[in-house]
Amino acid sequence: MKSLTKALVICLALVAFAACDKSEAKTGDDKPVVVATTTMLADLTHQIGGDAVRVEGIMKPGGDPHLYQPTPADARLVAQSDLVVKSGLKLEGWIDDLLENAGGERPTVVASDGVEPIRMEGFKGGVDPHFWFELNNWKVAAKNVGGELVKLVGPETTEGKAVQARLEAHLAEIDRLDKWVHARLDTIPKEQRVLITSHDAFNYFGRAYDIDVVGLQGISTDQEASQRDLANIIELVKERKAPAVFVETSVNPALIEQVARETGVEVAGPLYSDSIGAKESPAGTFVGTMSENVRMITEALGGKYEPFAKGES
Repeated sequence: MKSLTKALVICLALVAFAACDKSEAKTGDDKPVVVATTTMLADLTHQIGGDAVRVEGIMKPGGDPHLYQPTPADARLVAQSDLVVKSGLKLEGWIDDLLENAGGERPTVVASDGVEPIRMEGFKGGVDPHFWFELNNWKVAAKNVGGELVKLVGPETTEGKAVQARLEAHLAEIDRLDKWVHARLDTIPKEQRVLITSHDAFNYFGRAYDIDVVGLQGISTDQEASQRDLANIIELVKERKAPAVFVETSVNPALIEQVARETGVEVAGPLYSDSIGAKESPAGTFVGTMSENVRMITEALGGKYEPFAKGES
């Protein structure tokens, strides 16, 4: 997004005033305020930061970061923050304008720094931004965010040592999760290892877990599928004898449902792609979201599902 919305521009004068009084943002406590752009990053920051920081997320569950338009409330929040956590890899095209205009420069950590991106020729960003579905990449993000949180609260403080301990525990849990994902997806028959989705969000997932991934839309949900794209997907479903196609929580399901009608296959999902699930749902954390996606994929593609147990070896 090249410019802020008109409402956001009008709000900038109010932001400058609001930034002078951070007590409102901190609701009466002295905890540093950390603002995260996406729901995945808000959960990651909360898991690692714990009660040492106050985490505020810009996006809500089910939101689409490709199409999101910041609000005046977002500008005020960023202006009063002590640290901003963003995904990077051109996922949030709106965040740089928001950072520039909402109270000046803010300390920022880019979660994807150090990730080896998947190059996408013809896509305006040049790379696939959905890095979190490769769990080794998520560990990179956790280290990036955790390191900045430790600096924010002080490495020698009680809070800083607790943050470091939570980071190490989270990394261990992601290692266990990765092992479990491999075990579940390995039960899917080879000829059925094809994941056909609404938009092209699962390339890192496919790379990590040896599954063919095809999206009806492109990398970003602001790309529209053509009739040729639709025809190609229908032909692919028939050719591969795919048992299911998948809708997503943050993408209009109409086109993928049309594919299902014209091929007679099951509509599975909805998968979580650009957002985690609602707070009280099984997918209300990043780990829960990954687990739910693997459950839906494994069951729909003919594998054997067993639940992920926290702490399993």
